[in-house]
Amino acid sequence: MPGSALRWAVALVLATAGGTLAYAQSTDSMGTSLQLEEIVVTARKVEENILETPVSITAFNAAAIDKLGMITITDIALRTPGLNYGNFGDAKLSPTSLRGVVSSAGSAGQDPAVGVYVDDVFIGQGAGAPLDLYDIERVEVLRGPQGTLYGRSTIGGVISLTTRRPSETFEGSAEVTYGNYDQVRAAGLLSGPLVEGAVFGKISAVYDDRDGTTDNLWLDRPINDQHHWTTRGQLLFTPSADTELLFTAEYFRIDQHPLGFETLRYDDDRLLPQLLDAFGLPRNERPYDRRIYANQQSTETLEAWSASAVLGTKFGAADFTSITAYRTHDYFSRTDTDRSPVDFIYDGDPEDVQTFSEEARLSWTSGNIDWLVGLYFYDRSAGNNSFIEVGADLAAVFGAPEIAGLRVGSDADTDIRSTAGFASATWRVDDRLDFSLGGRYTHERRSIDYVQTDPLDILGGSFSLKAKESWSQFTPSASARYRFTPAVIGYATISEGFKSGGYNDALGDANGIAYGPEGVWNYELGLKSELLDRRVVTSVAFYYMDWTDIQITADNPATPIYDPSILNAGRAHSAGMEFELNVAATERLTLGFTASLQDAKYDEGNMPDGEPLDRIPFAPRYTGSVNAAYVIPLASGELTLVGEALLRGESWLTPDSQPDGRVGDYQLYNARLSWKAGSKRWGVTLWGKNLTDETVKQRLFDLSFQDLVGQKLIVLNDPRTYGLTVRFDF
Repeated sequence: MPGSALRWAVALVLATAGGTLAYAQSTDSMGTSLQLEEIVVTARKVEENILETPVSITAFNAAAIDKLGMITITDIALRTPGLNYGNFGDAKLSPTSLRGVVSSAGSAGQDPAVGVYVDDVFIGQGAGAPLDLYDIERVEVLRGPQGTLYGRSTIGGVISLTTRRPSETFEGSAEVTYGNYDQVRAAGLLSGPLVEGAVFGKISAVYDDRDGTTDNLWLDRPINDQHHWTTRGQLLFTPSADTELLFTAEYFRIDQHPLGFETLRYDDDRLLPQLLDAFGLPRNERPYDRRIYANQQSTETLEAWSASAVLGTKFGAADFTSITAYRTHDYFSRTDTDRSPVDFIYDGDPEDVQTFSEEARLSWTSGNIDWLVGLYFYDRSAGNNSFIEVGADLAAVFGAPEIAGLRVGSDADTDIRSTAGFASATWRVDDRLDFSLGGRYTHERRSIDYVQTDPLDILGGSFSLKAKESWSQFTPSASARYRFTPAVIGYATISEGFKSGGYNDALGDANGIAYGPEGVWNYELGLKSELLDRRVVTSVAFYYMDWTDIQITADNPATPIYDPSILNAGRAHSAGMEFELNVAATERLTLGFTASLQDAKYDEGNMPDGEPLDRIPFAPRYTGSVNAAYVIPLASGELTLVGEALLRGESWLTPDSQPDGRVGDYQLYNARLSWKAGSKRWGVTLWGKNLTDETVKQRLFDLSFQDLVGQKLIVLNDPRTYGLTVRFDF
């Protein structure tokens, strides 16, 4: 931890602890106690007040999700200090960064740096992890490595979603939204007892359809649309007071036309720009107008199924939990690579994945020590079939019209098997001080059967290989927690995260397939407080992270087509501060503020082309949000006004910090006006997002140095959207 950060942390602890004693309780002028709602989290696999958790954590309950109109992981990221979601516009490639630790996880054979969990089941990232926040009870974002209790692929942190459980009484809800770009969103939920006191059930469903936000002028149709639907069913059995069994099944489907890239600039020395000019075809000269000229639509489909069983029971004084899960998905994509009127090059990245996992853990208290031990097993089999397809015009350039429609690429089968044992103990020294010590031992084995078919020698040639490798790692964690007062705690944490090596199962060459593990050490000081009878809730954390043997995904410059390799190429650090403040100012007015400052840079390492690594991509120098909600009582119910500003500092889209990859500071403004009937049974909300229609680069796909394509392509954020939502609760 840098010395300056340490001094600030100590000063803040002393100032807050000293000031709290004078403001232990507070009431308004009418004598009514004003309190923010207590947030209960399970970051340490036990239910506890978020104040008690010695982890830098942001949590959103169902009320906050509804109040701010959040429906995707993108919405969560915009409101969480230090969290950034790439939002590339498709279901597979968008990277998640937390505290500057990032991994693209662009295919099933690669792992993310930030693990996504649903009801304690590891989802990962990529095609299997697009999630809708309807029917979600709580979202917890845990910053920093979570290797002890969460394990694999959590070196940056964890995004944990908890679904609503079946209710003990009959209840339901339904909502319908209509917005610009002809968005139609419908969602519903039914929950209640099936056998009184013994069996409870729930079913929910969401349908979301929106026209494209970009126009393909060549085909005269919109693209970058969204179209998905999902359903989730649950059965909860409670055979005794100490035992419950929850079954969950879910189906998710996508069928849309994403990835309408804009052209930022052309390299006139490359083939495609010369063909456009020779045949008098239009270039995309205005990269921010949301208009392109692709001769074919991009397509993306996904079908995902999942089932899980969570058993909770007691063995004497010990609590036992078993989580068994199976997930599978089939994904397909095909994209016009060059986004031009020329019938030139197309690419796709389909995959099919099957995953089985089992976690068993036991927790108990012995004297003044709380114990938790567990075992974990994870098995994933995946087939990835990345391809490049030759268009008729490119075939004519080659003088070989017979190769039009030919697909070159890879066929890769990978298998990952991971086993782990973990333990954690918390020693309560007295009412104020406790220490926690934990560790996890992970053994992970990976294998690949890879065949690349490349008769045109545009990917480095045809070859095949089989390989397998295994890695083992012990990842410890330790923390100390001190209660300055019952409402103020401070903590210090040291933890290690580990992500195993593996194999690049996408396009590549034999020299860029295998890569080794990477790791992160995290050093953290934090302070959390509930002041003025929980009218004011604050948290602050200072951290320093040391990231080694980083897995870098970058294009192989020796081939004329984009075919990325993965290599361990460097070392980096990330240091910063995260802050959250929530205030119940009056009975009617609540305020929220979040902020993070971070310095995330590579300390050493080079790209495959020799360029030095510099700024870590997708790591804004600062993030922040400000929101206010004001409630106006009416004779017919109540009116709520919500406004918020979402702030992002300078960031980079590529690890070599080229100027075209820079994203400057920007702000997004959202607003919601909601009326709810006095019975609380129904209401109407008028909402708007990105009200100033801010245009922001989300991705830079640099093909300018590729002999055939010669373009820098970019992805833009969503434009201004607005709509009306009607909701019924019963």
